[in-house]
Amino acid sequence: ASPEPIVLSPRNALVAADLAARFPNVRVASSNQEVVDASDLVFLAVRPPAAPEVVGALRFRPDHVVVSLIALRPEAEMRALVGEVAVLVRAVPLPSTARRLGPIAYFPEVPRVRGLLARIGTPVLARNEAEFHRLWSLTGLIAPYYRVMETLALWEAEGGVARETADAFIRALFQCLAVMADGVPLDALARQAQTPGGINEQALRVLEAADAFRPWRAAMDAVNARMNKGGGG
Repeated sequence: ASPEPIVLSPRNALVAADLAARFPNVRVASSNQEVVDASDLVFLAVRPPAAPEVVGALRFRPDHVVVSLIALRPEAEMRALVGEVAVLVRAVPLPSTARRLGPIAYFPEVPRVRGLLARIGTPVLARNEAEFHRLWSLTGLIAPYYRVMETLALWEAEGGVARETADAFIRALFQCLAVMADGVPLDALARQAQTPGGINEQALRVLEAADAFRPWRAAMDAVNARMNKGGGG
């Protein structure tokens, strides 16, 4: 079967032109309204502060399926902007979807939308908006996670390890830990990784004594509060 036609907004002209040149089923519209008029399923992906102006200016049909990828704009705000549509879905793809990797939280369930999301990642259905916001909050840990990796690389370098060697080892270590965790209950992983008197037990004990995991929970509380507040920031 031929791929479904895709109509792109002209807002990001360079990216849109590149995609249209690479894929025969993709074309660039002359306006955002033309995108909406030509589509039965519409993805909204603008920066949160721009949502009221950009989305609010569009006219949607009652049969439209609208998927909002806009952060910090709760369902009630988006419904006020799009008006009466067949269904409004919220979803959160990560940058890793460019490699067809990573979870994509979404709600509510719409099989067609789930099928599209499954092409670029792993769809994870949230039961409601509160659960969706908590899942989305976890994506705020990408930068802190990378900072942990960088901190460890710097520690290695301070001890005389070549930076490229440290980087390669840390990347491979964290990647394999994620793979090894697949299918194992999270509450069992740390326990299984420790041996009595071993270095993992020692390192975990030092971190727990410093209450090092509490700031991670505090970061999630702050991000989640911002998600629930809405208002684009």
